[in-house]
Amino acid sequence: MPCASMAMKATSTTLNLGTNMASAPAKPAGLVLAGGASRRMGRDKARLPIKGKALCAIMAETLRAAGCDPVLISGPGGIKDMYPGQGPLAGIHAAFDHLGKAEAMVIVPVDMPALSAQSLKALIEANGEVVLYAGQSLPLKLANVTHIRQRLEAILSEKGGDWSIRNFVRGLKARPLDAAGISARELVNLNTPDDVKTLEKAHEA
Repeated sequence: MPCASMAMKATSTTLNLGTNMASAPAKPAGLVLAGGASRRMGRDKARLPIKGKALCAIMAETLRAAGCDPVLISGPGGIKDMYPGQGPLAGIHAAFDHLGKAEAMVIVPVDMPALSAQSLKALIEANGEVVLYAGQSLPLKLANVTHIRQRLEAILSEKGGDWSIRNFVRGLKARPLDAAGISARELVNLNTPDDVKTLEKAHEA
């Protein structure tokens, strides 16, 4: 089952990925970046079950609990990149066309299941067009404003350029939140089967 379909089951809002969401309420939208190749994991991370639930569904639920609506999925079965093969920044770029009335977008990777809704709420409530935790690229809040869209387009249009989120944020007036306000455990990415085993052991402890 595609990641977007799993996320729809995990949330109460139907994802209409083919059209702009003009009727969406003025809440922050949420975006799960689920388009990675997952080479080190050896399988699609979005579908990877953690305590019986797919990673994609876990992250969608966390965004929903933080107050995000709509919740969007970038990757197979979800929003298609207009710049395929150019990493998560391309997924963020494509998602901006689906924000409707949302004033901002909260972006999370698909492989950060310990991330809490409370930590995302801190990003949402903080003032600033670009908000993230100090030293981290994700999670990230971006305002739905023209100059941010333009910077995304400019970076992705550069052939062979630096398409990283860090490079994108570097050219904006980002507001870093104190990383002491979030547990290091919440920011752990699951990249390998060993990472999953470590997480499962932590749940059992």
